[in-house]
Amino acid sequence: MFTHTPSQGDLSFALLLRALRGITLWQPILVYVIAVFLGISGLELFAQWPGGWAGATIGVIILLISFGVGYLGAGGVLLHEARGDPLPGIVKSLRFGIRVLPRLLGLLIIESLLLLGIFVVEVLGFLACKIPGIGAMLFVPLFPAIMLVNAIVFVLAIIVFNLSGPALWHGESVGNSLRHTIAIARNKPGSILLMMLLLAALATGMGIIIAVILYTGYSMALTAATPVLAAEIIRSADMFWQMLGALSGDRLISGEILAQPVATSTSLYSAGLSMGVGLAAALVFILPNVVFLLGMAHIYIEALELIAPEDV
Repeated sequence: MFTHTPSQGDLSFALLLRALRGITLWQPILVYVIAVFLGISGLELFAQWPGGWAGATIGVIILLISFGVGYLGAGGVLLHEARGDPLPGIVKSLRFGIRVLPRLLGLLIIESLLLLGIFVVEVLGFLACKIPGIGAMLFVPLFPAIMLVNAIVFVLAIIVFNLSGPALWHGESVGNSLRHTIAIARNKPGSILLMMLLLAALATGMGIIIAVILYTGYSMALTAATPVLAAEIIRSADMFWQMLGALSGDRLISGEILAQPVATSTSLYSAGLSMGVGLAAALVFILPNVVFLLGMAHIYIEALELIAPEDV
């Protein structure tokens, strides 16, 4: 179906190096940026609406939806990259994210209900320990057994939740995604968890490096802009003292007209600085995330080849 080279017997650590290619792929980065930008814009728009918490709630929901669309859209591009297929366009990727978002929500709900069901069973088991006579004796083996079960479930849940996205990027239904992710978690828990931890460490290291580079760029830009910013600060101070010293005269001239250009220019300077910080924060989040997602796409493909090669 595609040109990805099959694994032989276990997961390959070479996929960690292949994941680094994600930082050079502009398509998934742009998909993520567009989706997050639209979400932040929606949050800002609804946060300004009258009604207080209602508008803010709608804005937060829009922001979460945008993150989901960006995650799915960028992931779809990265899965094509991992499989060696031609990469889809930006609009097609965003449409894919919107179309698959209900599947992601449904899959996460089902997985959460499974965890809730396990918790309910454990609570019922501990309630049985209140039976007079045998309750205390039942508690002695039950508590360490449930502790070990919870540790195993925790590891499996990490694997299943992280592989849910790649399964949907692969174009699978909710049922097949759940079946494959659970099968992968059950058959290869150790190697999958190790690869995820190494991939997370790699993405975190990339994030730190990117943050240092961008902070250096920000500091240099701020130093170069010091004459402009210093002149603006001095001009604002001069205007303030002029208005303060205007004990007589037309209030419109001495106050409102003089203050308006100062407020406008100052807000524009602040907007420029804020845009720089926002751009840096977005890149620090998105670039390592794309590396991590590309690695997850490789992990899912190689794991699926091991446990269900007929479904690859």
